[in-house]
Amino acid sequence: MRLKHTYLQQPELITELLAKEMEHFGIPGVTAAIVQKGEIVYEKALGVKNAAGDPVTADTLFEAASLTKTLFGTMVMQMAERGELDLDRPIMEVYQGEPWSDDPRFLTITPRHCLCHGTGLPNWGPKPLPLKFDPMTSFSYSGEGFHLLQHMVEQMTGKGLDELLKETFLKTLGMNRSAAFWTPEIGAAFSNGFDIDGTVMKVRDAVDLSGDAPEPNAAWSLYSNAFEMIRFSQYMIHRHGGLGDAQFEEMHRPQNWASPEVPWGLGWGMARKDPSILWHWGDNTAFKSLSILDWKHGNALSLFTNSQNGFPFWAAVAEELTDAPMHDIVEFVKTAE
Repeated sequence: MRLKHTYLQQPELITELLAKEMEHFGIPGVTAAIVQKGEIVYEKALGVKNAAGDPVTADTLFEAASLTKTLFGTMVMQMAERGELDLDRPIMEVYQGEPWSDDPRFLTITPRHCLCHGTGLPNWGPKPLPLKFDPMTSFSYSGEGFHLLQHMVEQMTGKGLDELLKETFLKTLGMNRSAAFWTPEIGAAFSNGFDIDGTVMKVRDAVDLSGDAPEPNAAWSLYSNAFEMIRFSQYMIHRHGGLGDAQFEEMHRPQNWASPEVPWGLGWGMARKDPSILWHWGDNTAFKSLSILDWKHGNALSLFTNSQNGFPFWAAVAEELTDAPMHDIVEFVKTAE
């Protein structure tokens, strides 16, 4: 994935593009960041974070949603490299708890299955969970798989997800504003979420313990922004997620196929037409985001929005700024959740 030269030579054109697409798609607020050849070359906060018109800044936090999966998945790969867990050992041979499904196939689910969405579990649902297929015979995007693996990892380490991510990435990479668990400090920095008409539809003032996916949650609960997430992209570029060559190669080896054009690695989406791309999107209703990087050429783009209209926005911006196969990625995302 390469970044288009014209924009890199004239960063003001990037800002103009963001502002134009924000107006076109009705996006109240955005944070954006770009890495070129391993170095941050662009960071920008635009628009507003609430109905009062307070501006989005570098301190404003968004729900990163499923971008959380990339940090958690990379952490699991580090644990596997250190011999602390086996990617191919069934979770229920390690996890001391009741099975989440009555289906006997559930007992064969492994960390590898979870990281590449091959469990057969639904995205979310009440327990006992059904299985859609025999593990690793198909692809079905599943937050439940990541949440299950989180329970095993927390039990093994005796630490909660927020503590683990802070120790592994957030503190060491300078992602000091980010966290995986709501606090009053997070709330003070948090942007409201807006619906398709630009009306506030989401205000966070407490820990979310509702439904089938309570926080902290490896599938969705990271609070962050593009200024922070781009540092994780740099880490993936410069240090390959803290992994040795063999383990990093395993991470970006196609493990499953989300579509004919979109293979899935361990914790990351990929692109058949450009195997050096790692990417993920985030979608928590009023918060839409994209993180895409090229570990071979050292380029990355991070986009966070506080709008229900954020998906077509980030698709259009990434299509304009990069030569990534965005059509293939977008077509998959349309049907993923």
